[in-house]
Amino acid sequence: MRVIRVSKLFKIIIYFLTLYILGFDKIIALPGSTFIYDIIIVLLGVGLALYVNQKCLSNQYLRSQCKELSSYLRLYFIIIVIAMIYSMIAYGYSLTQLLIISRKYFFVLYAYPIVYIFSMDDDMFKFINGIYWISMVLLAIKTVTWYLYNFKGMTIFSGLLLQYSEGWTRNGLVRLDAGALFGITLCLTLYYCMVKKQLFYWIMLAFIYFYLIFVTQFRFQIIVSIVITVYCYYYASNSSKKKAIRLMIISLAIIIFIFSGGLDYLLGLFSLNGVEKGSTEARLLTIEHYWSLIKRKNAILGVGFLSSYTSKAFDILRRSDTDRFWLEDLGILGGFFTFGVMALALYGKLFYASIKKVIDPCSDRMTNYESCIFVKSIVLYMIISCVLLNIFDAQRIWGVPFYLSIIFFSENASEKIVTKKSTRHIRIKL
Repeated sequence: MRVIRVSKLFKIIIYFLTLYILGFDKIIALPGSTFIYDIIIVLLGVGLALYVNQKCLSNQYLRSQCKELSSYLRLYFIIIVIAMIYSMIAYGYSLTQLLIISRKYFFVLYAYPIVYIFSMDDDMFKFINGIYWISMVLLAIKTVTWYLYNFKGMTIFSGLLLQYSEGWTRNGLVRLDAGALFGITLCLTLYYCMVKKQLFYWIMLAFIYFYLIFVTQFRFQIIVSIVITVYCYYYASNSSKKKAIRLMIISLAIIIFIFSGGLDYLLGLFSLNGVEKGSTEARLLTIEHYWSLIKRKNAILGVGFLSSYTSKAFDILRRSDTDRFWLEDLGILGGFFTFGVMALALYGKLFYASIKKVIDPCSDRMTNYESCIFVKSIVLYMIISCVLLNIFDAQRIWGVPFYLSIIFFSENASEKIVTKKSTRHIRIKL
């Protein structure tokens, strides 16, 4: 009878879920409602998380890997449950409506099976490489879809193309987002380019920047990506001499950029007098709207989960008959408006553990040093991008279990208490 390792089964499940969540369901129409699929994903995540926690009871190595993760998730779910109860009372949601609104917050449970996979492989990259190529293939499909629609007048995969309606445009072109796992895709590409020095991935990096500049046109995401690229370039070598030379090159490039007017141009992109002033004005109006609401109602727990299901909630969301005050446009500030003072714990604990990761020196051993650069680049992307691209927003939350597993797995990877023999050969019958 053929057998399969549990970790391999977990990989297959998460690969398929990643395909679905990144947009495969918009390429091939699936029967049934999105809500039903999301609830199945949540229930499956609960089951996998319970399985991993059960194995932690008998395996000290796995327990050590999940210790910090469990500590954070306990706090996380306390905050989510409080926000759910508060929202139900404040806006009169039914239980079904509340589940629809909050369902994606439970996707973070997949951090447990991902840590389990890392532990069984004793490596992050074997699994993350598969996720990487799923993300890259979908970016390629989006690029073709974008090109055919904007330049040839052909519409294919309309669900993917018009995910945010035809109104999501810039410079006369319909835009497509980069997906929840873009940060991981970028950082792994940079890892193979600059640390592993593999020529093929420079082509992938060029494609990623093409996508950022032309397809998604998200100015802040481009800036964050450049910062992470510069960081990886500087730290790619463990040699002090090479780092000194690279620092000089980076410093010279920054000076040239500033004196050639680059800084003024960059600031102008976000200025109220700039070409794209409408985007900045909309964000400032949204901040003013929610801040005045919180002050007026003394809402220390934030505004909770908003939707159009009840008039009480919709009245807060509505900006006009055709527009909304989108919290998703505000990045981490939207998280603070949603959760109030609880956001200090929600982001604070995660960012504290993440910043420790960035500050801690990497091992002098080259293999550890190389993987350390990858982890630090992931951490930096997560924190910096969160300023305007809130990681807990519905369209990006699938990245959170990957961020958590990478951060907390690597934090304990050198603290092997027992051998992995008792876990490596866990199998199930099929």
